[in-house]
Amino acid sequence: MTEDSHHPGGADAGTGALGMFAQDTAVVLVWLGLAVLYLLAGRAAALRGRTGWPPVRTAAWLTGTGLGLAATAGPLARAADSSFTAHTAVHLLLGMLVPLLLVLGAPMTAALRAVPVAVGRRLTRLAGSAPVRLVSHPLVAALITTAPMALLYWDAAALTLLHHPVVGPLLHVHFVAAGALFAYAVVGVDADPHRAAAWVRGAVITASIAAHAVIAKHLYASAGQAGRPADTEQAAQLMYYGGDAVHVLLLGVFCAQVYRRSGRLLRRTASPPSGRLA
Repeated sequence: MTEDSHHPGGADAGTGALGMFAQDTAVVLVWLGLAVLYLLAGRAAALRGRTGWPPVRTAAWLTGTGLGLAATAGPLARAADSSFTAHTAVHLLLGMLVPLLLVLGAPMTAALRAVPVAVGRRLTRLAGSAPVRLVSHPLVAALITTAPMALLYWDAAALTLLHHPVVGPLLHVHFVAAGALFAYAVVGVDADPHRAAAWVRGAVITASIAAHAVIAKHLYASAGQAGRPADTEQAAQLMYYGGDAVHVLLLGVFCAQVYRRSGRLLRRTASPPSGRLA
């Protein structure tokens, strides 16, 4: 083989390596940027005299950004290019665990504490607008999360989108955004005067768990069919049991929130009126 015949291949390999480096760098900057912005918001709030921020919220946000970085850059992200099981692990992180942690970080509240009152009022009006209220309803948020997932994993042909240079990263963005929207709708800790009733949120969580299980079982049943990756069975098992683990965490947060709210209502009801002896 001549030197000229090597040249195109080397150029292609170099271009591919450069593109991969650029993509990884962009991913790292995005996740680090989210972490830094959150910390800067906390510092700005402290400078305004707004102290008393719960450390657990900061820990949740930083853990979420750290896991997001691990899922989209590094060994796990590289393994997902050739392993469907690794891709499923990335999906569980980006679509379920990372969004839940980010939402538990109360980013909207952190932002409102850091900005002037006038800016905060505009952000509050935007958050209470009709379009935002519509997409953040638990049922709508669940459909936005579940329907694309079902379409992606139901047919083997759609799996090719996972490796598309443009669609693949966009799917990652969708996983995080849709997952965060759903988590906010059902267990968001940011103030929301239009939040759905607890029974609605509980019913939607239950339905989403069932839908996730159906998709995982369908994926398991389709293992070995034409077009399916060789490790489809293992990926389906990870999707099923890994999804259950995150759902247990989600349900734990939901039940704790309902219990705290119910407890406050009970204490308020049981306390004697002002000026009257118990």
